[in-house]
Formats: sequence, C-alpha cells, structure tokens
Amino acid sequence: METDRHVKETGDEETKESSEPYGRSDNVEQLFPIDSQCLAKLAQGSSVLIASLLAIPDAVALIPGATSPLGWLLRLIGVWISAAVLWFVGFLGILQAVRLIVRGVSVGPCGVKLWRLAKPIPWEKLEAVAIEPQILFSKLFSLDTTARKLTLYSRFLSEKKIFEKILVPQPVPSFFFKPDIFEKMVRSIIYRKFDLNPDSVNGIFAFPRTQPPLKTTYKALRYQQILVTILIAFGLVGLLGRKAAVNYVYNSGNHALAANNLVEAERLYRLATEIDPWFYAPFNNLANVEFRRGEFSQAIEHWEKALRLKPDYVEPMISISYLHLQKGEYVKAKGLINSALLLAPLNSHAMVNRADYFLRMGNLKSAMSDATSVIAKEDKDKRPVYTAQCILADGLIRSGKPKDGLKKLDTFAKNFNDREFNRTLWLLVKSDALMTLGDLRAARSTALEAQRRAGDSRDILIQLARISIARKNAAEAEGYIERLSIFGPDDPWVNLLKANLSHLNGDDKKAEHSVERAMQLSHDDAFLYAEAGWLFHSMNEDERARDAAKRALELEPLTDSALKLLEVARR
Repeated sequence: METDRHVKETGDEETKESSEPYGRSDNVEQLFPIDSQCLAKLAQGSSVLIASLLAIPDAVALIPGATSPLGWLLRLIGVWISAAVLWFVGFLGILQAVRLIVRGVSVGPCGVKLWRLAKPIPWEKLEAVAIEPQILFSKLFSLDTTARKLTLYSRFLSEKKIFEKILVPQPVPSFFFKPDIFEKMVRSIIYRKFDLNPDSVNGIFAFPRTQPPLKTTYKALRYQQILVTILIAFGLVGLLGRKAAVNYVYNSGNHALAANNLVEAERLYRLATEIDPWFYAPFNNLANVEFRRGEFSQAIEHWEKALRLKPDYVEPMISISYLHLQKGEYVKAKGLINSALLLAPLNSHAMVNRADYFLRMGNLKSAMSDATSVIAKEDKDKRPVYTAQCILADGLIRSGKPKDGLKKLDTFAKNFNDREFNRTLWLLVKSDALMTLGDLRAARSTALEAQRRAGDSRDILIQLARISIARKNAAEAEGYIERLSIFGPDDPWVNLLKANLSHLNGDDKKAEHSVERAMQLSHDDAFLYAEAGWLFHSMNEDERARDAAKRALELEPLTDSALKLLEVARR
C-alpha cells in the first residue's frame, strides 16, 4: 500500500501508512493537492490554441504591409511566438496563484471540500458522482493524457420542493492533478459515499432514487453547454473578425500615409474608427493626417480622443505638446511633455519637445543637453534628430556663437531627407543667426521663405516682426503684430513686440506699460528678459535694463544678449 498525504481536522499535516482502501479513515481528512507541473502542461497546451486564435486577425492585418509572402509568414510567426510566450507566462502565473489559494480537494468525514476556505459538501447532501472523459478539450489543449471531469451532484440546502427536482453540479477537472492522485481522489469519494470499490471509475455513480433529478440536471446542463458554445462561437467570430477587419484597414491606412496619400489615409483611418470606435491608434494617425494638412483644431480633437481611450498613449501627448509650444501655451506643453517622458524616458520626440520648451524659456544649457542626447542616439527616425540639430544650432546662436550655429545649419542640411526634415524650423533658426550677425536683409528673406512654406505661424510672425522693428519699419511691424493678435492678449512676446513698436513710434509711456506686461507674462523666459532689457536701454532706463539683464542671467547664465547688455549699460 502506498503512503498517502493526510490532513487532520485541525489542519495539521502528517504522513502515515493507510490500512484501508484508498487511504480511507473515517476520522481523517485527506488532501489531494493540485500539481504545479500539471498546471504548467495546461498553460503550455492552452498557449498553442490561444496564440493560434490571436494570430488569425494578425494574419489578415499584416497583409497591407507585407512585401512578400515569405516576409508576411515570418512576421506572422513572430506574432504567434510573442502571443504564445505572453499567454504561457501570464496564464501560468494566474494558475499558480490559484493553486496557492485553493491548495486542493479535501475528502474527510464531514464531506468533500473543493478548496481551502470552502464549506464541505456534506455526504448526506451528495447524491451522485460522475466521471466523464473530455476528449475534445484534451485535443484542443494538446494534453498528453485524456482529461476527465469529476462532477459532484448535491442537493440544495433549501428544503423547498422546487429545488428537489434538480441537483447542484460541482465540477472538478482532472488536469489540475497528477493522474494517480486524481484516480485516488475519485475512488476515495466513491468509497466513502457508496461503500463501493469499482473496477473502473468512469461513468455515473448514484442511487436509484437520484435518477429523476439527475436526468433533469443533465438535460439542463446539456442545453446550457449548447448555449455557451454558441455564444463563444459568435463571440470569437465577432471579436476576431472585427479585430482582423479593423487592423487590416488601419495598416492599409499606414501604408497610404507612408506613401503620402493623405486622402486615402484619412478615408481608411475614419473607416477604422467606425469599425471599432474604441481602438485608439486610428484616431492618433487620423490626427497626424489632419496636422499635415494644417487642420490643427481637428487634429487636437482626435489626439485628445486617442488619449481618452488610452490615457498612457505617449504619441498624442507629444503631438499635442508640440502644438501648445507653437501657440505659446507653455504651461500646457510642459505638463504633457513631463507625462510623456515619465512613461517613455528615452522617447526622442518627447526629448526634442522638451529641448524646444527649454529653448523657448531661454534655458539654453538644458535645451542643448537634450538636443545633444537625441543626436547621439542616432534613431532610424531622423525627424527628431534633424529638429535637435536645429535646436542645438539655435542654442549656439543665443549663447553668442551665431557663426558656429550658421555653420552647423549649413553642414547637417546637406544630406537631409526632405520628407523627414522640418525645413521651416531650419529657415527660422537660420534667420535668427543672420539677424544676430546684423544681416537683416538676408534674415528677412529667409523668414519670408519660411512664411511661404508654413503660413502665419506664431514663431514666423514673431521673427518677421522682430526683423521689421530692427529695420525701423514700423508699418510693416504693425501688420505682423496685428496678425499675432489671434494668439490672445496674454502672449508675452506679442506684448514685448507692441512695446518695441510703441517705442519706435515715440510713445515710451505706452511702451513701458507693454514691456511690464510682457515680463509679468514671461513664464521666466530668459531671452524675453534680455530683449526687454535692450528696450529699457533704448528708452535710457539703464537701471531697469541692468535689472532685466541680471534676471535673464539668473535664469540662464549663457544668455549672450543679456551679457552684452550689462557691458553696454555699465559704460
């Protein structure tokens, strides 16, 4: 006789030699533990089935981007392996947690307890025991041995007559246990309940009086099984079919977008959002299409929709923050950039946006540091690298090295890819370098070229207004400042430009009011403080000029225009 594992009613474990069939002892509770190796086999077998089901929609979705049948097959195999591994690891982890909680089935003098904290099924309530092979299940989940289902049929605790016509089924699958342990567990239950030692434990064991409610229960379970099977079938077809359709349309849209076919890309992305309104990715790419067309309000609406569907979606955070930077809404931009970098600290696009933010705040050291980090990463996507090069060049210009900045612009622009290169930004930075060097004519023509490419953006209008003021062309500057009014009265640079225009027109009182307003709204922009200081110097208020220059240097010691202003003011 083999040694069985026993558990006393107190819960203490002990091992002893059994002297009765299947370890039966009327006053000892037997524990039949769930086996971790059996759980691993179940997870392994189920991962094959689940990965194959999940690969069906991906097989369809990968077609638009496939360059050849072999390439499609290799990508599909990669998807299948990833799904299989993820399912195996995740499902096995869940099963092991369940094993620790459930522990196993206990058979004792009070009845059968199906898990650690469950109330036992009393022997007097247990009416029938059924053991049925699960052939289809075993084949689907690639189990080594045919699984069996033990079902314990018990009476309801209630004594009402309505409950006398049906029994309560309690299933126990065999694939949680080692085959010999499962066999012993079934025999122990049958022996304790029916005092029977059968040659085979397959079949139904019940007293004759139990047959009517047992037949009713079996009939109900059969209908239930058919209904559940139909629901699962419809669910799988609907879920997998819809997923295949939406992924196919979405990937087709990506293919059209890569070919710069914006009309077709927009149509496909909109179709994808109609097929699955909860799929966040098409909303993001639809916004990308609208952004390329200059439809910024629609783009923000769809990026925000993507974020509502997936709050940790980094790409729309970056895109919205970029638009906020362009509109001068720095507080909003900063929050989104920080959130994006918290989720993806090495994202080049987010780092470039932060570098742009630092540059706009006059924080040259931090801006150039972020830009250098992006350039050093050498990403396949060159867009953030090119933008970082422009930011680095602008940092050199503002820190007193305009010739070095201009040289860097001309050097890296020789080999740029026009589809990935933000030429408008490049032109603006070049215009800034030429203006710093005193070549106002070339600076103006370069800024006008940027305007022809991108229209009246805030940055372009500010640059053109600055150049016009430097050229003493008040009428031209006034036209640009009027166009800037759409960005609102609280834009610090608009107020600073109005101050410069008022000074140019001889109204220093009005200029003083506007420059003070600009500094109040400045968001600690070191470059703006330096520009304000030069305006104070032009109005012969050298003390205030020095204060503004010192404030700029407190914010960013590399601000070259503030250093030069201090030297001039001291003289």
